[in-house]
Amino acid sequence: MKEHPHVTILQTSFAKRDDTVRFLTEKVPGVDVEFITDSTILKDVRKNGGPTQAVIDRMRLYAKAAEISGADLIINSCSTVGEVADIYRKDVKIPVMKVEDPMCREAASLGTKFAIIGTVETSMHPVGRIIERLGKEQGKTMDCSYFVQTEAWNALTAGHPEEHNRILLANIKQLDTEGYDAIVMSQVSMRALLPELGGTKTPVLCSFYSGYGAAADYLNKLRT
Repeated sequence: MKEHPHVTILQTSFAKRDDTVRFLTEKVPGVDVEFITDSTILKDVRKNGGPTQAVIDRMRLYAKAAEISGADLIINSCSTVGEVADIYRKDVKIPVMKVEDPMCREAASLGTKFAIIGTVETSMHPVGRIIERLGKEQGKTMDCSYFVQTEAWNALTAGHPEEHNRILLANIKQLDTEGYDAIVMSQVSMRALLPELGGTKTPVLCSFYSGYGAAADYLNKLRT
């Protein structure tokens, strides 16, 4: 039993830490939540069209640092480097969770036709590949369509989150009319849109609650 389980979250952005800490501390009494953040990784991956060896090497070092610092669990919070987590998990003796995995499992249970939406293209195809792999394991062929909203990303980086949200909401409402089995948000940060999506008929999936919920379940098992 561990009175204070320790989780380290590997991030590519400093955004929205408070929401994550609040969620985990409410779900897991006594949890110690730490972050390792490298905000240059996303820029490097976007520039090169995918993770370079230098990005992989850095992420491997961060995972080892988390293990050495006493973490019981590592959460990879950015789907852009989700496939890098599959590499560095082999370097550590503690569990590594990808925040998007539970969301992708939920998507795979809902059908075969998916709209994957994001503001950073590099985050989208790794999510789609997980869904396709899960579908194959179930004997299904998945049809994933990708909708990158670069204008929303530009608005956010320019300091206009309201415009970012408006663009994404408009696109999701359009996708809601097009017969998808689910609309999948490729970035955990898009959870801010969920309160505005109560009227959609198509399931809209976000990795925040399912991913960190699964992490909370694991951490609570350490406390029992």
